[in-house]
Amino acid sequence: MFKYCCGCMAVIPNNSRQWTNKKYCSVKCRKTDHRKKKSLTTRSMQKRSNLLQNEEMLYLINQCRKAKTIQILHGHTLDTFVETMSLVRKRPAGDVNLCHISPIKGKGSTGLFHCLNLFYGGSYQNKKFGNAYLSGGLFINNHQLKDQWRVSNEMSNNDILLAIELFLKDIIVDYIKISPVKKSKKANLAMKISETNPSLRFDDLMFWSYYDLNYEWSKVSGQRAYIVDRQKESKYLAYIDELTRFISYKNERAKTLKKLRRILVIGYMALERIAASETYNKYFYVKYEPLINLKYGQAMLRNPSDWPEFKDLMYETAFNVMQGAHLDTSRFSKKVMSYLVFPDRAFTIR
Repeated sequence: MFKYCCGCMAVIPNNSRQWTNKKYCSVKCRKTDHRKKKSLTTRSMQKRSNLLQNEEMLYLINQCRKAKTIQILHGHTLDTFVETMSLVRKRPAGDVNLCHISPIKGKGSTGLFHCLNLFYGGSYQNKKFGNAYLSGGLFINNHQLKDQWRVSNEMSNNDILLAIELFLKDIIVDYIKISPVKKSKKANLAMKISETNPSLRFDDLMFWSYYDLNYEWSKVSGQRAYIVDRQKESKYLAYIDELTRFISYKNERAKTLKKLRRILVIGYMALERIAASETYNKYFYVKYEPLINLKYGQAMLRNPSDWPEFKDLMYETAFNVMQGAHLDTSRFSKKVMSYLVFPDRAFTIR
């Protein structure tokens, strides 16, 4: 019979009468393991204290306020919750919003805050689409909503967070252990502003943008606001990335999404060659060069002045398909190709 050390997993030698009670192979190993456990507990406590000042959690709290229920978290496992919060944290470059497939306030239903019901789409396309619904996504019927999980206007951020923890049970505890829960850079600004002007509540200020907080602080403090703009990139890559994410779920629409992604890759290369279109994403070729067909590698717009119309076509189609619209890929491909030419510089491998 063998016993293994709880710290280093080495075999504990059976050389004393106390062998049956031993958990560690040495005093050093016992102290090291206890320090690790204490450190882990301290980090978990710090992360827990950061929740109300964490960007992703504040976004979730705000979504519960909009939906007026905690039940938008219905059906989550630890894996899906981690993926959903990671989606919030890793907002892509470009003018994009996190869009719902099944809307928060649908007809007789409430769209869920779940990675299978969310995608990043252009702000303009999202505003234009509004509260419409085509198909797919995840939702809960309104007759299933319970008063126990209702979110009222009077509830504080902390009240909502406690309700979220109660609803998700152990998921939040496990999420804290494996995910980064960092304090938002907005927290210190919000605290200083609320202390200077008590009429502005800290809870409310945390939902302001960093730009607006900087501007408000510059007014109350008389100091100049310094804001570094994000690098200007188009939202094109966000659409391709979101298609790729949904393809990875391997559902019945994966084949259509793959075809659409290939067409978008060709369209990107054509638009990138026109400076006025401002179609630039520094990671495009890093991520998607393997998808480039050499036959279409030199894609160019037949009429460069058509770039706004062509770009709108690509964005509108990608957005609508992500929202569940049916797409005739053959017909769409022909329409896209009608805008393009492929110079003789394009070569093929024999």
